[in-house]
Amino acid sequence: MESEEHSLESLGVLKMLAANDRPTREAGISAFETHLSSSQDISELDFLKVWKGLYYCMWMTDRPKAQQAMASKLPSMLLLAYDDNATKFVKAFWATICREWNNIDRLRVDKFYLLIRRFVHMMFRRLSQSKWERSMVEKWSDILIAYPLNPTNSSIPDGIRYHMIDIYVDELERAVNEFEKTEADKSFTITKSDNDMNRSAGHRIAEIMRPFEILARDGKSKVIKKRAIEEVLHDPRLESRWQYGTPQISPPTDVGNKHSKKKVRIK
Repeated sequence: MESEEHSLESLGVLKMLAANDRPTREAGISAFETHLSSSQDISELDFLKVWKGLYYCMWMTDRPKAQQAMASKLPSMLLLAYDDNATKFVKAFWATICREWNNIDRLRVDKFYLLIRRFVHMMFRRLSQSKWERSMVEKWSDILIAYPLNPTNSSIPDGIRYHMIDIYVDELERAVNEFEKTEADKSFTITKSDNDMNRSAGHRIAEIMRPFEILARDGKSKVIKKRAIEEVLHDPRLESRWQYGTPQISPPTDVGNKHSKKKVRIK
């Protein structure tokens, strides 16, 4: 556990993140980055407190360039954390987003869609760096099932589920491409004969897709189930690139066009 001398409260991080002026909030983010990179055991409660502050930082960020920078900055901290802390960081993010989503007004919602997209991307980047270590993939899939892709919890907003359907495979592919390019730049040979395709998700693809398989089977919304099957589980990239065997889940047939939400394709 953290010592009192090095707690987030004693460092003033939480107060800085909640400050009204931007320079103080940015100083709080920098202080937390330093703490995250050097501490091996930060509590789940502290991560929840921090993400409440980081959520506020995103809320207060105006202007498109600043929003894009913040949407990249916050998820990138995932790369600084030790493995146990990384899992707590991921869990606290999704718990915070799902809790606060209905409080986000229409003028701010796009930047939070962007934050989710960038966070999902960074999750896959961190997993690729871990060589898709089994226990980490399983833990993070469990978090997705418990929070944004929970099939039955009516308190989870459908807007988050729809957005996850829109972006999930895109961000998986982007993260793997980035990892492969980085490894190639280091002069590592990456070929299909390696049998794990860069150790790039292929040997964990069933586990990576498990949250959507559960959503497609057990979800309460027929519209969401149909879209999860057709737009995620049946995405041709999964089979052609990672040999994903699509489960035999039949989409609902009596589904009209009940979902008129415009897809958000912010890159």
